[in-house]
Amino acid sequence: MTKEEIIYEATRLEAEWSKRSIVPEKFENRDDKFRKQFIDIIRKYIEQEKLPTPEEAHDSWVKSYIDMGWKYGKARDVVAKTHPDILPFEELPKNERDKDAIFLMAVWIVKKLLT
Repeated sequence: MTKEEIIYEATRLEAEWSKRSIVPEKFENRDDKFRKQFIDIIRKYIEQEKLPTPEEAHDSWVKSYIDMGWKYGKARDVVAKTHPDILPFEELPKNERDKDAIFLMAVWIVKKLLT
């Protein structure tokens, strides 16, 4: 398992354990476009001296999803490419803002273990 897959799966499992409203599918079940952009952003974050804030990471995520053809929708639908978190950070529920911070903590842990 690559460092990118470890980060993805750790945050996916956290979403499952926390009973979040959205638990994404396993990394290997994501489409190639998603996997490529995820690997690229993780590599970028690991190379940076300082990680982004949860808000900055969320804004980057929104841009990536829009670039992949996704749009806001009340439910996450991989066929229709809709997602309820395609919103400004401050409009997200607290548990979704927390999820962004947890994701960055996973990146930080992997970064510290590998450098």
